[in-house]
Amino acid sequence: MSRIPIWVAARYPNRRPLQRAARYDGVFPIDVPGPEALADYIAGLDVADVVVTIEPGEDPAPWAEAGATWCLTGFGPTPSADEVREAIDALA
Repeated sequence: MSRIPIWVAARYPNRRPLQRAARYDGVFPIDVPGPEALADYIAGLDVADVVVTIEPGEDPAPWAEAGATWCLTGFGPTPSADEVREAIDALA
């Protein structure tokens, strides 16, 4: 039986959460200033998933090249339906 993966949050540049993440399925670093910082931050980390949040319309390719396996689109705490629809339409 499968289970939902456990992603451990880590606030950049603190490294201690990365040690915890290595015991679980992945890491969800927040406040990472860019893909280069992500690559340095997770260097040597052995986890299945590295999850980042990017801005609507932002190219996920540099993040994937830096080691991200998931790129989630972040809309902030109060997104409008139009913002979300626009991001979805941009993928089509």
